[in-house]
Amino acid sequence: MRNKLLVAGTLALAMTCTTVFSSITPAVVKAASVSTAQTQTAENSDDYVYCYAGLTWAEYWKAEGVMAAGDTTSSDTADSHDEKDKGAFDAVTRATTNHGLHRGSYQCTAVIKTAEGEYSVSHWSSDGKTVYFTDGTSAGWNRGTLTLTDGTTQTMTEYDVLGLKYVPVKVKSSDYASFKEKYSVVENNGTLIGGYGEKNLQDYNVTASVDKDTNGLKTAEKQSDGSFTFTQRSNGSSSGIKDKTLKTADLNNMGATVKDASGSYGEFLRVDFTKNYGDLGANMQAVKWTYYGNDSTRSKALATYGTKFAADNWMHKSMGIQLGLTNSIRCQLPKGYDGTGYWSLTIYALGYADSTYNFEATDANIVKPDTNAGDTTELNKLVSSVEGLNPSDYTEKSWNSFETELKEAKDILAKEAPNQAEVDEAIKHLTDAKNALDKYVYGTANLSYADFYYGELKDVKEDTTLDLTSDKAASYRESGMYDAVSSATTNKYKSFFSSTYSEDNANGQGGSIIGMKDVNIAVPTSLYENAKKAISENKECSNKLLEIIGSMKLSDNAPSEYKILNGDGTLTAMKSEVTEDTSDTLTIKTQSSYGQYEVDPVTSENSPLSNLSAKDSLLGIIVEDEDGKKYGMEHLENIWIGGKFSFAVTDGFKEKHGNTIDYNRHEALQGKTIKKVTYLVKNGADIVINTNLKCKTLAGSDSIKATANDNFKDGATVSVDTTAVPSGSNYTLSSVSMGKTVLTEGTDYTYANNTLTIKATDNTGVGSYSMVFTDDTYSDIVASFTLESGYKTGDISINKNNQVTLPSGVNFKKYVNNITSIKINGVEKTGKGGIKATDLFDADGNINFNAAIKGKDGSSTPVFADKSASYTIELTSTGYPSVSGTVQLNTSILEASIKKAEALDSSKYTAETWKALQTALTEAKEAKSANTQAIVDAANTKLTEALSGLKEKAVTPSKPATPSNPDTTTTKKPATKPALKKSNVKLSKPVLKVGKTTKNKAKVTWKKVKKATGYEIQYTTKGFGNKKDTKTIKVSKAKITSAQLKKLKKKTRYKVRIRAVYTKAGYQSATSKWSAIKTVKTK
Repeated sequence: MRNKLLVAGTLALAMTCTTVFSSITPAVVKAASVSTAQTQTAENSDDYVYCYAGLTWAEYWKAEGVMAAGDTTSSDTADSHDEKDKGAFDAVTRATTNHGLHRGSYQCTAVIKTAEGEYSVSHWSSDGKTVYFTDGTSAGWNRGTLTLTDGTTQTMTEYDVLGLKYVPVKVKSSDYASFKEKYSVVENNGTLIGGYGEKNLQDYNVTASVDKDTNGLKTAEKQSDGSFTFTQRSNGSSSGIKDKTLKTADLNNMGATVKDASGSYGEFLRVDFTKNYGDLGANMQAVKWTYYGNDSTRSKALATYGTKFAADNWMHKSMGIQLGLTNSIRCQLPKGYDGTGYWSLTIYALGYADSTYNFEATDANIVKPDTNAGDTTELNKLVSSVEGLNPSDYTEKSWNSFETELKEAKDILAKEAPNQAEVDEAIKHLTDAKNALDKYVYGTANLSYADFYYGELKDVKEDTTLDLTSDKAASYRESGMYDAVSSATTNKYKSFFSSTYSEDNANGQGGSIIGMKDVNIAVPTSLYENAKKAISENKECSNKLLEIIGSMKLSDNAPSEYKILNGDGTLTAMKSEVTEDTSDTLTIKTQSSYGQYEVDPVTSENSPLSNLSAKDSLLGIIVEDEDGKKYGMEHLENIWIGGKFSFAVTDGFKEKHGNTIDYNRHEALQGKTIKKVTYLVKNGADIVINTNLKCKTLAGSDSIKATANDNFKDGATVSVDTTAVPSGSNYTLSSVSMGKTVLTEGTDYTYANNTLTIKATDNTGVGSYSMVFTDDTYSDIVASFTLESGYKTGDISINKNNQVTLPSGVNFKKYVNNITSIKINGVEKTGKGGIKATDLFDADGNINFNAAIKGKDGSSTPVFADKSASYTIELTSTGYPSVSGTVQLNTSILEASIKKAEALDSSKYTAETWKALQTALTEAKEAKSANTQAIVDAANTKLTEALSGLKEKAVTPSKPATPSNPDTTTTKKPATKPALKKSNVKLSKPVLKVGKTTKNKAKVTWKKVKKATGYEIQYTTKGFGNKKDTKTIKVSKAKITSAQLKKLKKKTRYKVRIRAVYTKAGYQSATSKWSAIKTVKTK
């Protein structure tokens, strides 16, 4: 029968006749103490312990009144299928790796043997690629090859089916400890597990609950030599499974067929059940056959036979339960009988009442010896016709089944003389497998984080079984798990285009990232059609299957990567290429404004991670800890640019923008070590980095306290209190910083005996400091303190010239760098979207009335919208007293001076003093739009001085006329120059732009001004009122629109402006207004 060919399946426990393997994992749970077991069963009041035990075939059948009961004799004689199944109740052995070995994992105990050792099987993964052993370990499986967790491989040499793994038994409490030493048991409330889900056959995972009424219960009786024997099974009314009633099976309505004589798998009589057999088949343990010969009343049995799984009993994923009898030591027909006549067969199954089927066998049902070779012509044709099929065109599961049948057909063809029954069976099975090949439908769909990550983290395997009732990913949808990411900003939730998001932004509070958009999906054609039918019939669905199917955008081409959609709405992990990145490393820290842990890559040039764009192509990130548990990261909340990500493990952590970070999905990472990080790349190879990142246990943030003992000075001391650190920790000081500047031990500070001493250096001063303490087990702790200046309120002020005045010796640069708050007319102007303190003041502390807040879109918003208005300014600078004052750019005195100068007549004054006045006047007009009061006042001072320095022309008295003398020669004086005409040319103000800068050069450009004949460019490090510091470049050609500022100081900020110039012979020169001032900073 088909049952003759096993593939290493999931069998729970291997045992000999007297000893079973005692390591119990998840299929067999370790027994509790005897006292516990007695307590569990005290309600039965019979002083017995009730449990499940694994028995060999001989132990099970010994008291059941069958032929050769208890006999373990084996046979070297092969049956018609070349398998040595003609023994009694010895172990069933198989050397083949073909065909359904995993089905033994439903109810049998089994062992995989290799040249290197033996492995007791518990169960298998749903895709059949992983086998789990009873000692808790596992191995990969591929056609007889085991791949162990260390990467080594072993080849199966034999596979033995030893008996039944879950037989309900009762044992005297006094004998129970001895019993547990010899048999593997599952106590009540323990787990019963087995199977491999495929079509009609489904795996199971239930809870043991054996009592005195459990059907099939045997009593274990201790013998004088310490061994145990087992009584005949008893009929009962309870199932032996917690919260489950005893099930029944009506074999008469399950498609029963007494098969025509075939013997294709060594049997001489066979009965199949082909309808509604799935659950009974998965729970089937043993079958008893009773032969009555010609007695139609079935009142007197001639013989009773016990059977063994694989040798006699089998179940198929689509062809039913297949039961047979083999001519063997355990099954010999009575003398004078040929097997025709009246029979009964009874199926014993876990959780079921005994099920009996009565039938009559005729001569047509009895297999006779066949010495003729079968005709393999049709089988050869069939094999040849399917040789060219491409595996990539079909679902993995249907192809694996087809490939198994193809190999078996080839094995039949390789036999020297296969019989016709074998050939016919191979043709049927290969044809059925070919017809069952299932292709994929491809497309894209938006997936929530829950649906996307469930398959990645749970290693979900392909399963086409339609299930509209369960939602396995429901727990992932809970708040704080893999739900939507809410953003407190209006644009950041849009920053990752690989995600889908809701545009719910009515209140300007931002949107939500729901998950990934346009994820490649593959759906088995059969499932796709069934789901579409369910949609058309308006069927209800508790999971996301129909929603995903309904939203899919179909594609004719297979994508390079895809997730497979299952019948229960789950999706497999992404089928994608993987690149192991050995060029890059990862670091982890516990001091981050984005999470309680932050992981940062250290990339090398052109490495896989350095070329990854998180915004363009990062679907997600998966981290795996040392226990193999996986965790997913969500965009924006966890994932940032450059491969960075952060996460929280406790409730209440808020990142720098005020969003509370979900912690539930990462809670278990605290104290763990991250061993692997996988970057899931959209339409590209996923990037894997093997690492060793310890997620240190979080310590209280205030476990270490620092208290300054002095104001800032050379030698200021700070006391450190470490009494509240976790017990057993060993914290050491790793760094000290002032602001963002990391200080150097020995040069900037010393630390000894819990005392920090700060030295007066270029890196230290008044302000905030932080000390970072590290430990191997616990998270970093930061202790912060402030060294005050010691100045009092009033020592710092804003004077009437709109300038911050500081006490003697205080460096304005250090003061301004400490400013944390600027309020103008009561409105905070610092922080996100505000102005930097260094932009509000020049180097001398003067208020910059041209200061503006720069937007990311290039916009510029003036801080002082009306320069003529007065403003109240409040400044807070760490370590210094707060200061406030009223500022107003006062140009009234300057304007009066300008008006006075413009009213003068040039003809009355000497050319030299008039020229000086005109220069001062031009600068004064420009200063009306200056950015500081200092420039305005300087311009007024210069203009006032020029007015005072005017000198009137000397008046020469006229001489009387000289009479003409013919003897005198008069020399004629040359004529004086005529006065210059007004040019009447109005020039527009140039628009200045700053180009590339280097250490000592800067390029500026401008647009050509109409009618201009040239340009003047000025640049300075102070103010344009400072004539000594101001440099001027004159451009004499109108067509030139760029200039290079040279001989600049490195790392210095320069102010630059330009104006257009018009000159023409005989006409007065004309100039435009100065352009807006631009800032250039050299490198």
